[in-house]
Amino acid sequence: MPELPEVETVVRTLAPQMLGRRIEAARVLHEKSLAAGKALLPRLRGARIESLHRRAKLVIIELRPAHGGRLFLLFHLKMTGRLFVHGEQIEPCKHTRLVFVLGDDAGHDSDGKGRQLFFDDARKFGYCRIMRDKDFAHWDFWNSLGPEPLMCSCEEFVARCRERRGKIKALLLDQTFVAGIGNIYADEILFRAGIAPQHAVLCLSSAQFGVLWEQMREVLREAIEHCGSSVRDYRDAHGNAGAFQNSFRVYGHAGRPCRACGSILEKSVVAGRGTVHCPNCQK
Repeated sequence: MPELPEVETVVRTLAPQMLGRRIEAARVLHEKSLAAGKALLPRLRGARIESLHRRAKLVIIELRPAHGGRLFLLFHLKMTGRLFVHGEQIEPCKHTRLVFVLGDDAGHDSDGKGRQLFFDDARKFGYCRIMRDKDFAHWDFWNSLGPEPLMCSCEEFVARCRERRGKIKALLLDQTFVAGIGNIYADEILFRAGIAPQHAVLCLSSAQFGVLWEQMREVLREAIEHCGSSVRDYRDAHGNAGAFQNSFRVYGHAGRPCRACGSILEKSVVAGRGTVHCPNCQK
């Protein structure tokens, strides 16, 4: 599943292609891919794209409808969701679930050709929601999200850790604790922090939490710089693969020697997820 660095990269590569354009039409090719807001589809016509940003693993497109107010397109890519902007001549493929036709706005620097935003999703787990301001503000999922890992201070992070129980990897995966980290980056963060994924949160010191905070930020920033990790399906909005998978220390490397000490990396299941760690480097 695309995690924080991948979704951030998608937003950064979508924004130059979409900002300032207006939505001229929308086509729903797979009903379940539009999880909410079907009644709002007519209001998309003429809506101007005001901003694109990321929160947790969500792509958020803010729209200014022709008749005022605000609307939001929210995409959760899940396992195989992708967002691409294509020229008007491109036809939907068998995995295209939603199509948004984009027109030019006054002053927008473009090639004059119509464009289309495609939401492709081979496994159909991803979704789009169309939401009004008031609905967005009361969306339970949105309100349950923890702070952004790159915006959370060390003091806040340590304090939040002190309030929790269970295993440390399960805590990093909990989107109500910090939002956006998944299985790949949890393994990589814990390796660099020298903490075993099955370690009990209660048994960790404030110093260890501080190191964990530092490595969380370092790993996520590095991954964003490398445009994310392409392990299977992930591509950015230009169709390019990420490169951070070339820097993995543990994820996907079970049974191989640790790059730091040479010990054989072990695989287990923590919080229901396949987990790889070094039994020597991570205590």
